Amino acid sequence: MILERRPVTDALAAVLVAATGKPCGTGALPLVGGKPAEPPYTVLRSLPLTLGGAPFTDQREDASTLYQVECVARQHTQAEWLADKVRTGLLGRDIRGAWLYDLSVPGWSCYARDLDLDAGTEPDPSAVIVSYVIRFQLDWTPAG
Repeated sequence: MILERRPVTDALAAVLVAATGKPCGTGALPLVGGKPAEPPYTVLRSLPLTLGGAPFTDQREDASTLYQVECVARQHTQAEWLADKVRTGLLGRDIRGAWLYDLSVPGWSCYARDLDLDAGTEPDPSAVIVSYVIRFQLDWTPAG
């Protein structure tokens, strides 16, 4: 089974919306009611996919996906608040160690979530739009 990206991207975008309470665009500015969303919002971008584990001819390979989340806001404090919500949504666990937000992709189990890069905001405090970049690696294995 080869991991399809679209279901992963959709599941990840749903987690971002649930965790932040704000719109999330996939690869572009999110739309709300057919119009561009006002900040704060997130933009999710899929980055390179790698396969590993079993030989290439084996359909039960593990996969690693890399995603970038851009937190877009009008102020630095707002961008940091949104980035905190994103990190909690993707990396947060409850007291039993279970993920706070499930990444549900049919046929696959996400067994590891890692922070790959936390770049913070740009250094210009007078910027009209502020962006905060975070990258996450998600590791998957076929379920069942």
